[in-house]
Amino acid sequence: MSTLTCLENYIDKEKNHYSCFLIEPLEIGNGITIGNSLRRTLLSDLTGFSVIGVRINNLKHEFDTVPGLREDVLEVILNLKEIVFKTSFVFPLPEEKEKSFRKFKGFLLQKGPLILTAGMFQLPKNSIQILNPNQYIGTIVDTSEIYLEIDIEHGKGYRLAEENLIKEVEKKSGKNPTTLFVDGLFMPIKRVNYKIKLIHDTKGNIKESLIFEIWTNGSITPKRSLQESLKLLLNLYYPLFLTKDFFSISSVFARKYFDKKILKQKFEKTKKKKSNLLKRSNLIKRLKIIKGLKWLKLHKSLKSSKLVKLAQFFKLLNVRKIIKQRKRQQNKKNQTLFFKKIKKI
Repeated sequence: MSTLTCLENYIDKEKNHYSCFLIEPLEIGNGITIGNSLRRTLLSDLTGFSVIGVRINNLKHEFDTVPGLREDVLEVILNLKEIVFKTSFVFPLPEEKEKSFRKFKGFLLQKGPLILTAGMFQLPKNSIQILNPNQYIGTIVDTSEIYLEIDIEHGKGYRLAEENLIKEVEKKSGKNPTTLFVDGLFMPIKRVNYKIKLIHDTKGNIKESLIFEIWTNGSITPKRSLQESLKLLLNLYYPLFLTKDFFSISSVFARKYFDKKILKQKFEKTKKKKSNLLKRSNLIKRLKIIKGLKWLKLHKSLKSSKLVKLAQFFKLLNVRKIIKQRKRQQNKKNQTLFFKKIKKI
């Protein structure tokens, strides 16, 4: 059976996480299939937060200049794209609230001369946080003011600025025309690499070992990202396995999972069995109390018909036991006689 172990794990100065995992033993050829599928899911299907829109002092386009700011607008946008966000809530949310926690806004209002960093943004409390607050954005040279407003959204993969613009036009949300849309980089994984080596197991057979390396931006640990990718792969394959066309009509497994009537009948039967067991246990308790009494006195003294029926039921049980014992004795005698006759012959 193959096992997964973590060989190395560290965090660098830029708060990027790195981990190296080892999966072994594997059959020959399985290393490429597992490594390639995990790599593709890690790079394309994991979700994260990113800046998708910016508003700077009511600018109309990206090529306009901001008074007092050393950098161009394009340089500021590139610096904003390098901010790493992470959710500060861990508990699962209902579907209605989950949609509202996928979009946030950040605000910055500062007066120069000053160096602008990502930690100066005002974000909603207990919802999202910035992992690299020292990320450089720009510098204000003179005493002029600057107002920055960013739109943060939750998504996966890489989204172009044109797609964000089309979405806002379709929604008709009535936003200001001064919004500068940015390419959204939602991927928390920076790099994935895997190697395959040939090994020998305890019996001397040739097997494969998969060495898997993951680099993340700090918003998620490599171990958690690997777990999420495995869940996504399971959710992809499991529904295909449980289809009616996959199973034959006569198979027991298909009947168990796809015939709702049979499941209901079984559920009702279990209920009846439980109720009968409880009744029988109560009867046995009562019969044990009645057993010590004399049957003649009991019939005369008892008035309730229920207890009389219980006594009769207990008598029947004793009679049945005696009949079974006699039948067994007769069968044994017949067998002995039969074997004696055979020996004589």
